[in-house]
Formats: sequence, C-alpha cells, structure tokens
Amino acid sequence: MAFKLTYTDGQESDYDDDTKWEVDDGVLKMGREEGKWTVLVSPGHWATIELVPGKARDEDGEGRDGDKDKDEDAEKDEKTEKDDKDKKDDKDKKEDKDKKDDDD
Repeated sequence: MAFKLTYTDGQESDYDDDTKWEVDDGVLKMGREEGKWTVLVSPGHWATIELVPGKARDEDGEGRDGDKDKDEDAEKDEKTEKDDKDKKDDKDKKEDKDKKDDDD
C-alpha cells in the first residue's frame, strides 16, 4: 500500500505499493517483503503515515510520479535515523558532562 511518511523534523518520503510496512509498538518497520524488515524507524523519528492512492513501479523501477528508487529512500531513511541517534547520543553525553561538572 502506497504511503507518505512524515518525520518529526518535517522531512517527507513517499513509498509505493511495493513497500511493505507495519507499526509495532510505535516502531515503523519497512521492507520489500512482509516480515523481512530492512528499515526500522523508532517512534521518536516519525510523526505521521498518510495512505496514498495506488502507486506502482514502472518497468524502469520508478514510480508513476517519478519517485526515486525505494532502495535510495531506504538508505536515506537509515542514514537520517543514524544521524538523529548520533545527535541524541552527543546531546546526552554533553548533558551528563554538564551535570557532573555542576556536581563538582
């Protein structure tokens, strides 16, 4: 089922009918085959999922509306999720350091 994913930072990504997905305890799981998830998006990183009327892939691998290949989208999503996690980890480390400095 085609859908549009909006992340908490406002970024939007469109996925076609070939992308399988489910939400499990807030975690968005996506992949080419149901149950074989290649992309996991944590609850803190996505805001909304909007269903879109059928979008199928053309023979050249692009959606009818010219979407990029879903592998590229998946890689971008994984990179965004990793970058966001790294930023959060850096922020947490800084807060821990600041708290320790305050305690001293």
